[in-house]
Amino acid sequence: MNKFYEKLRNRMINPVVLAFCVTAVLIFGTTNIFANHPVFVEGNCLGDGTAARTIVPPGTCGDYDGDGRIGTAEDTDAPFDRVFGTINAANSATGINNNGTITIVASGIFPEIVNITGNVTLQGAPGVEANIDAVLQGDPGSGGRQNAPGIVVNSITNNAVVLRNLTSKNWTSGIRIMGSSRVSIDNCRLENNINYGIEILDNARVTISKTKVRATGFRSSPAGSFPFANAPNPGIGIEFDDASSGSVFLTSVSNSFSTGISDVSSGSVCAFLVNVFDNNSNLQNIVPSSSPCS
Repeated sequence: MNKFYEKLRNRMINPVVLAFCVTAVLIFGTTNIFANHPVFVEGNCLGDGTAARTIVPPGTCGDYDGDGRIGTAEDTDAPFDRVFGTINAANSATGINNNGTITIVASGIFPEIVNITGNVTLQGAPGVEANIDAVLQGDPGSGGRQNAPGIVVNSITNNAVVLRNLTSKNWTSGIRIMGSSRVSIDNCRLENNINYGIEILDNARVTISKTKVRATGFRSSPAGSFPFANAPNPGIGIEFDDASSGSVFLTSVSNSFSTGISDVSSGSVCAFLVNVFDNNSNLQNIVPSSSPCS
């Protein structure tokens, strides 16, 4: 009998702890409850020839948690749900609030301009196609998105941003990094962005590794075809500008309308084990290092 009551006691919630938790919810509400904690973004059927949907048969069309909701319907389904349908909702005040890890756990197209200003890791899970794409067939917003950068990081020195296992395509700049941001770009793909694959400005410090930048300055679209009808400005794969600095490692840059990797900054830029081919000048002010960057 004593053992029974001991087990029962161990399974009961301490009333003091329960009272504290209830009080915290009443005082602080549900906003920011996932700050500095991981959240998930599930996939969708966008781009597979079907119309955009928010309600699907459970477990289909990228529905990771099996509740039959995707996209914006997943963003608002429950205040304590760690699963979102869009990247921006996952990064908002009801998600990590620009402070934590966002993992895309099922494949999909995310036609969103992603702004990061905090301490954020944005990543696709292994084997997932996390495609941040300005173009979505049949979506009237595609034209406007193609005139904007895809992922914009504008953070401070004390924050660290990680972009991992992502594709960013059909924007003006696939990734634009500004301010005093400290960013690691790992195993990403930048394709058919018009002006820059990766654009690094101001005092940003950036490490690029195991990344592919392809066909910068080339795109065929009703919103504007490049470079035949319109001239890219300038169509560079990777550029370090202003007082930015960084390193490029195990990365390939190919088929750029202009330079593959360009350094016009006053900072220090190191390139090691890079593959640059079929660009209109492969390197500008870059001498590949014979030893790892330090």
